[in-house]
Amino acid sequence: MQRVNQILDSYVLPWPVKFLTNRLIILVTIALLVPLIVFAHSTDFVLAVNSYLNTMSVAVSSIVLLYATIAEVRDRQIAAMQERRAQEDHTHVTEMHQLVLENIRFQHEEIQDLRQILAEMRGAPVARREFRGGQAADLQALHPRGKTRFAKDHARREVVRAIDSWREDNGTTGAGENG
Repeated sequence: MQRVNQILDSYVLPWPVKFLTNRLIILVTIALLVPLIVFAHSTDFVLAVNSYLNTMSVAVSSIVLLYATIAEVRDRQIAAMQERRAQEDHTHVTEMHQLVLENIRFQHEEIQDLRQILAEMRGAPVARREFRGGQAADLQALHPRGKTRFAKDHARREVVRAIDSWREDNGTTGAGENG
């Protein structure tokens, strides 16, 4: 079925779309409404024009629905990709944060070793200082929405919440979490 859809999308459906979105065809279709009223007594003409207008209406509605569905699927794929990318970026930032902390700790130890060597060369006592900085921060907890932002189904819940909010604003009802 996917192969059939690819053939239709590549070779068949572009032609009706090009025809129906042509500005001249749109003007002619609108202009046919006037003769429909003027020649109302001619049944054959009225039926022919009405059939054409009905066919164009169904075709345009179907094409709009098809492309809206395709756009919705693509938007969901893009949102999922962006969510995966954000998770990967967060993981990378967390790993980099840990590497920086390890590097700072290593440098602190090297400085303490150098202080001890210099103190021994002078014959002075030196006390090693403990590394007090750079505790590992929970970067997920620092996010404005907290740890729930990184839950596995967070993106799906946010999309459902946004759709429900849109439906409430527009006075429609929907399936919500169950849909």
